[in-house]
Amino acid sequence: MIKEIDELLHGWAKQRAIREAFPGPGNVRCTIGTLIDSQGVVIPATKRSRGLDDPRFPVTELIVNALRHDLNRLVYEHYLRNPLSTPAQKARALGYSGTSAYYRALGTAHEHVRAALVKRRAA
Repeated sequence: MIKEIDELLHGWAKQRAIREAFPGPGNVRCTIGTLIDSQGVVIPATKRSRGLDDPRFPVTELIVNALRHDLNRLVYEHYLRNPLSTPAQKARALGYSGTSAYYRALGTAHEHVRAALVKRRAA
């Protein structure tokens, strides 16, 4: 696992949980704001708030949604769903043979996220 990517994804998941738990005027969908946040790419699930969000999170959302299906499911399971379940339970739920295979796949997901961030930064 890559520590910086893990921290980014934890922050993304935390902010996403807050937005979903407390919908309100700060979460009004704004197409222009979404376009600005995502550098011209519309992300349907992203909402602009009153400046409380980290500007990296719309890009993170875009990158996570663009991951291969298996890696996307893994990231959502690890960071968003069942935060209290153990890694062994999560591995079993996703069909991995054990926690080592689960963490190898999570490391692969981190590599893909990092590569996408570097590619976006270079563009």
